[in-house]
Amino acid sequence: MKQIRSPYVRSQLEKLGVMLPPIPTTTVQVGGSMKVETLQVDRHTAHELWRKYQEHKAYQQPHDEEIANIYKQIARGKTVIRALESIRNAGLNQDGLPNLAIARADMVECYLHHHTDAATFGERSLRGNSSRSKNVRMDWPGLAQPRERRWHYTAQVPLIPVHLRPQRGLQNYHILWEAEWTKRYPVDPYLLRRFGGDAWLVVAAWDLTDVERAVMASRLNG
Repeated sequence: MKQIRSPYVRSQLEKLGVMLPPIPTTTVQVGGSMKVETLQVDRHTAHELWRKYQEHKAYQQPHDEEIANIYKQIARGKTVIRALESIRNAGLNQDGLPNLAIARADMVECYLHHHTDAATFGERSLRGNSSRSKNVRMDWPGLAQPRERRWHYTAQVPLIPVHLRPQRGLQNYHILWEAEWTKRYPVDPYLLRRFGGDAWLVVAAWDLTDVERAVMASRLNG
C-alpha cells in the first residue's frame, strides 16, 4: 500500500477499519533529555509539497490547510512531532504509569485516567461539565493497569518561563513532559501547538531552573 502521511486521511481510514503501515519517524531529542518521534520529511520535500497545496488553495478543505501548514513549518526548519506516539513509545515506569504526559498549557495539574486500550490526560473528572477541549484521549492498545489501582493519578504541569509563555491564547497550546506522578516538580518540558491528529509543532523546549523548580515545589507543599 502506498504510504499515507496525512494525519487527517489516516484518521478517517483507521475509523473505517483500514490497516495502515506506520508513518516513518525518527526518535530524537529536542532541547532536553526527552526523546520524541518527529515526522520524517526533509525541508526541500516539505517546501515542494507546501507549494503544491498553495497551487490548489481555492479548493482546500480545512484538513488540507492543516496539512499545508505542517509542511510549511517543516520547510522553515521547525520541528513537528507525534506527541501521542512519543508517549506510547516512552512506555510505563515501574509503577505502571506513563513516563510522558501531555496537558493543555493553562492547566496546573494533569490527571491520568485509564481505559480499555486507551488513556486520557486532562481534568480530574470526565463526567458532567468536564470540557473535552481540556482532555487529550489517546489510543493505547494493550495498556496495562497500574500496580496501584486508583480512579485517577495526578502529575504537576510544568511552569512555562515568562520569556517563552504565549502572551495570549494559552489554552491553544499543550505541554509534553517527563511526568512525575507525585508532588515532585517536573523538568524538560516542550511547549506544543497541535495541527490535527497526532501532528504537533514544537514551539519551545526548555529546562526549568533550580530556582523555578524550588518556588513551584514550595507552593505545592505549602
